[in-house]
Amino acid sequence: MTEETKEQDQDAVSDVMVRTLVRELVGELAPASTSQPARPEQVLRDELGYDSVRQVELTFILEELFGFESQVIEEAPFMDTVGDLEEFTLKMISQGNAKSPSPSDVARVKELVGAQSK
Repeated sequence: MTEETKEQDQDAVSDVMVRTLVRELVGELAPASTSQPARPEQVLRDELGYDSVRQVELTFILEELFGFESQVIEEAPFMDTVGDLEEFTLKMISQGNAKSPSPSDVARVKELVGAQSK
């Protein structure tokens, strides 16, 4: 296995991890929660019940988890679906404006989400 192949495999795992985390968090914080991870095609407002307050909470959680630089969120395009949010997050990571979270980051944020969704 070449270094390039190893790097591609690692990137693919990282992409899957990021998508899974975004889906879990969106699903857990959704006002219309079914305790299931959200699906990429689901619309944040219409299907999952997100209002502006809950979207701000989700934004803070994602900033905390992925370490988005402050201007990234301010300049972000409108995101309608869970898939839009996944793609935006992956793009920001690839551009160096965010990071893949460590296991301890994930555990800390899941604790926060658990407390908020109660």
